[in-house]
Amino acid sequence: PLGSQTTHELTIPNNLIGCIIGRQGANINEIRQMSGAQIKIANPVEGSSGRQVTITGSAASISLAQYLINARLSSEKGMGCS
Repeated sequence: PLGSQTTHELTIPNNLIGCIIGRQGANINEIRQMSGAQIKIANPVEGSSGRQVTITGSAASISLAQYLINARLSSEKGMGCS
Protein backbone atom coordinates (compact mmCIF):
# COMPACT_ATOMS: atom_id res chain seq x y z
CA PRO A 1 0.00 0.00 0.00
CA LEU A 2 1.02 3.55 -0.69
CA GLY A 3 2.70 5.50 2.07
CA SER A 4 3.62 2.43 4.08
CA GLN A 5 6.98 2.37 5.79
CA THR A 6 9.38 -0.40 4.95
CA THR A 7 12.84 -1.22 6.21
CA HIS A 8 15.88 -2.28 4.25
CA GLU A 9 19.15 -3.43 5.77
CA LEU A 10 22.56 -3.52 4.19
CA THR A 11 26.11 -3.99 5.41
CA ILE A 12 28.79 -1.46 4.54
CA PRO A 13 32.45 -2.54 4.85
CA ASN A 14 34.23 -0.84 7.75
CA ASN A 15 36.80 0.73 5.44
CA LEU A 16 34.03 2.48 3.48
CA ILE A 17 31.68 3.52 6.27
CA GLY A 18 33.58 6.78 6.72
CA CYS A 19 32.73 7.71 3.12
CA ILE A 20 29.04 7.28 3.88
CA ILE A 21 29.09 9.17 7.18
CA GLY A 22 31.42 11.97 6.08
CA ARG A 23 32.99 14.66 8.22
CA GLN A 24 30.80 15.17 11.31
CA GLY A 25 28.07 13.21 9.56
CA ALA A 26 27.83 15.63 6.63
CA ASN A 27 27.43 12.94 3.95
CA ILE A 28 24.87 10.83 5.79
CA ASN A 29 22.83 13.95 6.64
CA GLU A 30 22.82 14.92 2.97
CA ILE A 31 21.65 11.43 1.98
CA ARG A 32 18.92 11.59 4.65
CA GLN A 33 17.71 14.97 3.42
CA MET A 34 17.79 14.06 -0.28
CA SER A 35 16.08 10.70 0.13
CA GLY A 36 13.70 11.52 2.96
CA ALA A 37 14.53 8.14 4.49
CA GLN A 38 15.62 7.45 8.05
CA ILE A 39 19.10 5.91 8.04
CA LYS A 40 20.58 4.28 11.13
CA ILE A 41 24.18 3.09 11.23
CA ALA A 42 24.87 0.46 13.87
CA ASN A 43 27.85 0.65 16.17
CA PRO A 44 30.88 -1.39 15.14
CA VAL A 45 30.68 -5.07 16.08
CA GLU A 46 33.93 -6.64 17.20
CA GLY A 47 35.19 -9.20 14.71
CA SER A 48 32.80 -7.99 12.01
CA SER A 49 34.15 -6.58 8.75
CA GLY A 50 31.14 -4.35 8.17
CA ARG A 51 28.59 -2.03 9.77
CA GLN A 52 24.87 -2.67 9.62
CA VAL A 53 22.92 0.15 7.97
CA THR A 54 19.14 0.26 8.35
CA ILE A 55 17.10 2.43 5.97
CA THR A 56 13.46 3.09 6.84
CA GLY A 57 10.92 4.94 4.73
CA SER A 58 8.74 4.57 1.67
CA ALA A 59 9.91 2.26 -1.09
CA ALA A 60 10.87 5.28 -3.19
CA SER A 61 12.88 6.95 -0.44
CA ILE A 62 14.66 3.68 0.38
CA SER A 63 15.67 3.08 -3.23
CA LEU A 64 16.85 6.69 -3.52
CA ALA A 65 18.87 6.36 -0.31
CA GLN A 66 20.43 3.13 -1.62
CA TYR A 67 21.25 4.80 -4.91
CA LEU A 68 22.92 7.73 -3.13
CA ILE A 69 24.90 5.40 -0.88
CA ASN A 70 26.04 3.27 -3.83
CA ALA A 71 26.95 6.37 -5.85
CA ARG A 72 29.07 7.64 -2.97
CA LEU A 73 30.74 4.25 -2.55
CA SER A 74 31.57 3.89 -6.23
CA SER A 75 32.94 7.43 -6.43
CA GLU A 76 35.18 6.78 -3.42
CA LYS A 77 36.63 3.49 -4.69
CA GLY A 78 40.28 3.92 -5.45
CA MET A 79 40.31 7.52 -4.25
CA GLY A 80 39.94 6.97 -0.52
CA CYS A 81 37.45 8.87 1.58
CA SER A 82 37.42 12.64 1.52
